[in-house]
Amino acid sequence: MLTVNYIESELSYAYVHAVASRAGIICEVTSRHTDDAGVDAVLRVKGRLAPESILTQFTADVQLKATRQAPVLENDRFQYRIKRKNYNDLRSTMTGAPQLLILLYLPNDDTQWLEHDEDRLLTRKCAYWVSLRGAPEVDQGSQVIAIPKCNVVSVDGLLSLMTRFSKAEVINYVP
Repeated sequence: MLTVNYIESELSYAYVHAVASRAGIICEVTSRHTDDAGVDAVLRVKGRLAPESILTQFTADVQLKATRQAPVLENDRFQYRIKRKNYNDLRSTMTGAPQLLILLYLPNDDTQWLEHDEDRLLTRKCAYWVSLRGAPEVDQGSQVIAIPKCNVVSVDGLLSLMTRFSKAEVINYVP
């Protein structure tokens, strides 16, 4: 049996995979080796997302997190505490592929995480993304980050984000 933490991890991947698939974006789970490097999934685009796209084949590296903690919202941003290693990995400006943190909020009651019947498959709550690129380095045990509430991982939201990357836009962290 999977532990609760593994179930949360698998649901966060399933969420991103389902949204990416519907958006026409390839979502690949990574191996143990890239997981140790802070990459849980890779989003891969092959094709032109917009007439002004510069890149037609590119990837974005994703670190996935899931939490049952109630979202703390301040100034339209969710506050989330992340481990220093994860934070410092994601803040790098020396990467070829954009790096994202995707956080899935789950209900506290695990019986509400996933429901299904013959007509639907329902996942409760929502995921949000943030780029920590260029964030200040920390040497403490953890860091609170701010994730804009508007950065919803939805079909339209993911297509918009990946279109920005296709135009070679660099997305830096805004605290």
